[in-house]
Parts: sequence; C-alpha cells; structure tokens
Amino acid sequence: MDHDLICSWLGLPPGTWPPDHYRLLGLPPGEDSAEVIERHVHERLDTVRCYQITHPEQATEAMNRLAQAFVCLTEPSSKKSYDAQLGIVARAPQPPAIQTPPPQGASLNWLPSSTPKAAPADTPPPAPALSNEADAVPTTKLPPPLPIVLPAAEATDETTASPTAPPLAIPVPTPLPTGLPLEPADPVLEAAQSGPAHRGIATKRGIYQRIAQTRRLLRLWNDLGKYVSQPKRRLNRSTEGPELIRLLGEITELLQGFPPLLGEAGQPGYLVLALTQVDTVKVFQSFSPHQREALSRDWGNAVKLLTAHRDFLRQELRAMRKRPWRQRVLRASWSLLVDQPGTVLILLALLAINVALWRSYAEELWEKLFSH
Repeated sequence: MDHDLICSWLGLPPGTWPPDHYRLLGLPPGEDSAEVIERHVHERLDTVRCYQITHPEQATEAMNRLAQAFVCLTEPSSKKSYDAQLGIVARAPQPPAIQTPPPQGASLNWLPSSTPKAAPADTPPPAPALSNEADAVPTTKLPPPLPIVLPAAEATDETTASPTAPPLAIPVPTPLPTGLPLEPADPVLEAAQSGPAHRGIATKRGIYQRIAQTRRLLRLWNDLGKYVSQPKRRLNRSTEGPELIRLLGEITELLQGFPPLLGEAGQPGYLVLALTQVDTVKVFQSFSPHQREALSRDWGNAVKLLTAHRDFLRQELRAMRKRPWRQRVLRASWSLLVDQPGTVLILLALLAINVALWRSYAEELWEKLFSH
C-alpha cells in the first residue's frame, strides 16, 4: 500500500506513516480542547473522503487512523497515557490576564471632545479689530478665481451642471434571485441520492426491494436510538446489553445488500457500528460524556441519511411510472452495464463463442452443398 499518497492528502512529509495522533490531525502536541480535536477530525475525514472511490484501500486506512486518534484523544484516561508515551507534559492552566485601569490623574487630552477648552489665564487677549481703513495693512488685490467646470458625471450642484447633461444615474441594488440556496448543501443529504444510491434501482422491482430494505433499516436504527441517542442514559448490562448487541448484529447483516452509504469509514453510522468490532457493552459503558455526544450525533446523521434515501426512492418510483417502456428498457440495460460489468462481459464472450461456432458450421455446410 502506498502510504506516501495518504501523506500527500493530509499534508504530511513522505515516509512518516503512521504519524502520531497530533501530527495526523494537524494539532500541537498535548491539545486539550475536545471541540478543536473533533473539528480537525471532521476536516481530515472530508479531505480523505474525496479519494474513497479512486483509492479505496488508502482512504480506508486513513479513516481508521483518524477514528483511532479521535477515540484516544477525547477520552481523558487514554489521552493521559498516550501523552505519557510521547513524553508530553500536561499544560498548567494559565491565570486570566488582569487589565489594570489607568491612574486617576492621567491626562485625557487625547480624547476627542465637542466642548471648547477654556483659555489659560496667562494667554494675552486677542488684538482688537481694525476699525479704520487707514490703519489696515495694505494688501495686493488678487484677480478673481477662474470658474471650475465639472463634467456632467461629477457635477454636484444644479448651477455647475451642464443644462444638456443627462441626470446622474443612482445605482439600485439588484434583488437576490429567489429559489437559490443560501446555505451550503448538507453532505448527508447529498450522499442519500449520490451515485452509489442509484445502483440497483433501474427497475420497479429493484426500487420496491430497496424501499423495503431502507424501511427495515430505519426501523432497526430507531430502535437502536433508545440506547445511543441520549448521551446521559445508562445501560443495564444484564437486560439491555443483549438487546443492543442483537440490534447491531441485525443492522450489520442487513447492510450487506445495501449500497455503500452507511456505516463505512467516514460515513454516518460509522462510530455506532464500530461497536460491533469490540466488546460492545464494556466499551459503551466506558465512554466519556464527549464520546457519548459524538455517538449520538453519528446516530442522528444516519437517521437523516436513511430518511432522505427513502424519500429519494419514492421520487424515483413516481418518475419511473411516468416514463414510456422504451426509456425503461434503455435505463435497465445501461444500469446492468454499469453496475454489473462482469456479467455483461460473460454474455458478450458467450455471444462471441456462438458466432464463431456458427461460422465454422456454416462454412462446413457451404462446402458440402457446393462439393456435390
């Protein structure tokens, strides 16, 4: 596996895989903020998810590492032991900075004031105005200033503007067009009707089967929310533990025939279904409050995805009922070609063999007919 390719995705130097959790997430060593850690994990997952189709093995490896880093750094005890292995000393809390007020006798002359200042007592009185023209200082008489003509676009007064100039155009703000989304698209809703979501639903029968499968998944997922949707809820090991394991097992089995939209690395439901790979009840009870909140958000995103996918399937079914039969046949043929290329190749190979056998039989028959 080419690990340098993963390093190039995450901006890491080549040959440094696997890095420590802090370098993997682009965090300073010893970062304590759980919110900052979670934000960096989601940013890295979004980056890796772009290469999930072209490089599935590398993307899965990177997403598993990111999930391990998230679990380790957000759980206080595991983070403490991990920092000790790296030789990171816990940061001492810094006291808040105290701002000292200025002294009472400080000068405030730099502040703007609308009240005129009183003249000091030592300032001499102003000189009296000259009342006689003879006493005035003679000055040179200057010619009157030349008139300034402004262009029509720069004229600001009616007396200076040209009488034939057109009136000034005042720009009017253009209203925003209606119907455009003002918020960024939700990646969960986009995944519910993405390319993998279209596979296997080129026929009515395929859509009906997918709708039934999605409804069953949604029902099981809602039953699972009894245990994972509430971060502060405690789990009874003896009575509720087996029920939690049973629900996770049924969901995992049902996802085997479902398109790759749910439960894989970087997708909604990944944290919930990761419980099937460990001691479910023991690990679930050892989760910190922050991990329980992340588990609840992951469960909610999965519910949103399944609901959106069910609505998308209903729309596809209504649209298919309106199509003529020719478009249905073409759509089904193209879907078979794209979704199952191996089957198409086998059929083409069988067709080529039949044509070759028919040609040899036809040549032998032709020779027998004309030999007599």
